Amino acid sequence: MTSEFSHKVLEMRATSLNEAADLLRQVAGERRADESLKAVFRRLSRKLSDWSENRIRDVWHRDPRIKIRADEVSQLRALVEPKRKTESIHDLEELRATVARLARYEALLERLDEEFYGPQISAASDQLGEARRLLGKGRSRV
Repeated sequence: MTSEFSHKVLEMRATSLNEAADLLRQVAGERRADESLKAVFRRLSRKLSDWSENRIRDVWHRDPRIKIRADEVSQLRALVEPKRKTESIHDLEELRATVARLARYEALLERLDEEFYGPQISAASDQLGEARRLLGKGRSRV
């Protein structure tokens, strides 16, 4: 009969292993259509030079027999963090482009026929205000 403590330890191991496997997949990035899993493991072994291909494979497949060390998770987090920052910057740039498009759309509708396009102008203004709020800008500049 296993104790409650051993259940907690197994649960913590599984959580660490799941996090490590998810991080490893993020480090690997998108797999090309013609790329084998073995090739992905080789590519990962170049990024994780102190990891063996077997270690990478075991983490990838979430093998419950292995133990993940804290330094391994830290290493994976460090490799993933720059990707997350790049994605955040890309999302912010995309949102700014959307704000600019909405502002141009609103101005175009006002020039065409403000009375006829009133509901669309109002909707565009609402979307523009929401996008600016998301950008953290309370002013009307784009």
